[in-house]
Amino acid sequence: APVWADGVLPQKLDEVFSDLPQEARDSLIPLSEIFYARITSRRFNSRATFEDPSVRQFFPTLASYSDYYAALVDALDRANIRFNRPTKIKILGIKLSPSGSLLLSLRFIGPNDLPLRLWNATLLRTDEWLWQDGRWWVVPGKV
Repeated sequence: APVWADGVLPQKLDEVFSDLPQEARDSLIPLSEIFYARITSRRFNSRATFEDPSVRQFFPTLASYSDYYAALVDALDRANIRFNRPTKIKILGIKLSPSGSLLLSLRFIGPNDLPLRLWNATLLRTDEWLWQDGRWWVVPGKV
């Protein structure tokens, strides 16, 4: 597995991709790495980030993107990640959901926004990815 997915056992990948086409299997890890790289080191509570088409293209509708974005901004804020700007995102695991989508367990890391806390703050989060119509989409959680 590539460095991005080095925490995911190859047997686990075989298991979660067993019912998906080869194209889905080959594209999820590189595509998710691109997606999370695009949201790393960016201020999330800013209009420029929200309006960036390179992030928006991972969602089937503007409404689904807006839901994901709002939930992520809120979660980063509650995790006390300074400026809502994660500096690193690591994939911890992948599992199959009952609906057939894949759930990526992630750790978002960034400077701590609380006073006198010189260590990084972290956010553990699960994002849902769905293979549909020959491509992967990020599915927003319930807001």
